[in-house]
Amino acid sequence: MASTPLPPSGRLTVAVASGKGGTGKTLVATNLALMAARGGSPVALVDCDADAPNDALFLPPTDPLAESVEVPLPVVDANACILCGACRDACAYGAIRILGGTVLVFPELCHGCGACVSVCAPHAITEQPRRVGEVEWGRLDVALARPAGGSVVTGRLDVGEVKTPAVIRAARDRATVLRPAVTILDAPPGVACSAVAAVRSADIIVLVTEPTAFGLHDLELAVDLAREMGVPVGVVINRDGMGESGVEEYCMSEDVPVLGRIPFDRRVAEIYAEGGLVADEHPDGAAWFEQLWDAVKRRALEVTS
Repeated sequence: MASTPLPPSGRLTVAVASGKGGTGKTLVATNLALMAARGGSPVALVDCDADAPNDALFLPPTDPLAESVEVPLPVVDANACILCGACRDACAYGAIRILGGTVLVFPELCHGCGACVSVCAPHAITEQPRRVGEVEWGRLDVALARPAGGSVVTGRLDVGEVKTPAVIRAARDRATVLRPAVTILDAPPGVACSAVAAVRSADIIVLVTEPTAFGLHDLELAVDLAREMGVPVGVVINRDGMGESGVEEYCMSEDVPVLGRIPFDRRVAEIYAEGGLVADEHPDGAAWFEQLWDAVKRRALEVTS
């Protein structure tokens, strides 16, 4: 059977996400990227789980490069400041306070919007770059990912920093520069700001879940997020057969297609725990992920036609 083509644009961005951690999101993202490259589509696998990235453990890049991710942080000149409070009042995030005759900036709350700078009449506030993480990228192993090959991009948040969305945006920007035909975004788990930054403007979100009560609950949250953002979804059921939780019934009632299933198999867990690729090391792995990749492309064609 002929493989399903990419959408007419020739490009496809797939976000692999989950409502909770531990469902197998990275398992799906790494093996999907491999299938895309082997199917003839240059791919960029972008690890957006910047708090704990691990895609590169499974698909290590060759000769990686790295660059810092910086965000603008307001700095107040106490000698020029007249304590008028305009900066405090303009900040929608509560990042600036005046206490004891001193203007305090809370970096973890600052969104770098520049409002404080624009309203400061005495020009006592300037912005200085603050490092919050880094982006690393390199080529996929040619022998592993032929014929099309591709790249692995990793966003990594510095210890003690909280600006995960900024690192995610930088990682996605780097992938855009590489101009792949297929971009696989391995999103952070959950439905918070970091997940939103990772899946925003994707062509399709592949939600990885498991047949448990927790899996179903968090799947519902993730589907709600995708719909709020207007991005089409499909579901992959990992550890299929381990239990009955109503995931199938939920997907049917909500008209959410099940794109693939990965059986509950101890060997899958062993391969993953050892940093291996299920598509290569499990006797049925290549078939599972080839079928899943084809289903993802079919779903993308459905929603773009």
